Amino acid sequence: MTGYLVTISLSCLVGVAELVSRYRDRPVALLRVVSTWVYVLINGGAGAASLLLMRTYGWKFGVHSPSVVGATQVLVASLGSMMVFRSAVFTVRVGDEDVAVGPSTLLTSLLAAADRGVDRMQASTRAEVAGQIMRGVSFKLAQLALPTYCLGLLQNVSAEDQQALRTAVDALAGSDMTDRQKALNLGLLLMNIAGPDVLRAAVRTLADEIRKPPEEPEVPGPRDGERPAGQLPAPAP
Repeated sequence: MTGYLVTISLSCLVGVAELVSRYRDRPVALLRVVSTWVYVLINGGAGAASLLLMRTYGWKFGVHSPSVVGATQVLVASLGSMMVFRSAVFTVRVGDEDVAVGPSTLLTSLLAAADRGVDRMQASTRAEVAGQIMRGVSFKLAQLALPTYCLGLLQNVSAEDQQALRTAVDALAGSDMTDRQKALNLGLLLMNIAGPDVLRAAVRTLADEIRKPPEEPEVPGPRDGERPAGQLPAPAP
């Protein structure tokens, strides 16, 4: 029984890690999506089924020590089921795309369902948070300083993610959107990598350099028959 528990736990952890890597800014939101739990449980069930087959048919993988056979079967069942369920039996050409047919099709469908569920759940919250954090931020002033500072705060951002961020920021800079629209989209891009808390701290630190200067209120002109403010009355003749 212990072997099954360990196998299920390892297989489920792989599924959880795969999902968390897709939603680094708000991984907790995955807990409220049903397809997330189905995906994780399928990973665990696949590992348990693999271990059952190994014990039923006595697959020992060349190991003769009874104390090592159990651990070997658990590891092979956990890792092997992951590879099997992510494999394709054959590929079908549909239109201009190659569609893989096999166990991976089910997991891909569940991942897509989880993506849609999390996106719907996070969309309104992300829009509100990005608007609050980036309020008053000038894209022209922040397009270089803010991404560089956020990447400097994080120590484990891959080179691929950094390059993708630079490409997206360059695309924003060359677009026809207003400065406010560009700033909001910059905030969303950085939230995907750093999360809202890091972005909020970075904007707070760089506030004096990346925020637009406050506009001075316009002083209304004098009405007919009134003298401008600060002007002394004309001397009496």
